[in-house]
Amino acid sequence: MAEAHQAVAFQFTVTPDGIDLQLGRDALRHLYLSGLIACRKRLITLKSSVLSGVYPASPSTWFAVVAVTLGSLYGKVDVSFGLITKISSLLPAQSVITPVSRTIVSAVLFSSGVWVSGILLYRQVLRMLLSYHGWMFEPHGKRSLKTKLWGVSLLIFSKDY
Repeated sequence: MAEAHQAVAFQFTVTPDGIDLQLGRDALRHLYLSGLIACRKRLITLKSSVLSGVYPASPSTWFAVVAVTLGSLYGKVDVSFGLITKISSLLPAQSVITPVSRTIVSAVLFSSGVWVSGILLYRQVLRMLLSYHGWMFEPHGKRSLKTKLWGVSLLIFSKDY
């Protein structure tokens, strides 16, 4: 009988005072481990969806765009043509955030917009290049200038950076 009590993970009894629930140490450990595994799987799924969502770019290119934008601000060169100051003026809670922090946040937002726009433009160019089928209708051994330009541009745009 003692082995049966050890095998039970939890005990549930109803008393006149209310409900009495006793969980075993192994049950709590397994609950913790299952929660940890579920959290890890969700993080892996999130990472996979982010990486596939920004294809053909990578998150490291976002960091490079932000670094170039912040470096240009440090060098007193405005690559945004005034958009960073416009974004900075639109940010809420002007009295809470320091002007330098507002500029950094607005530069990161501007860089993120440029990065996403670049990704969308890159995808559209790849779609247009991959939809060309004129090479199939040319005679064997003779390539037109249009097909040669298409092949070179496809090689350039299909590289993984």
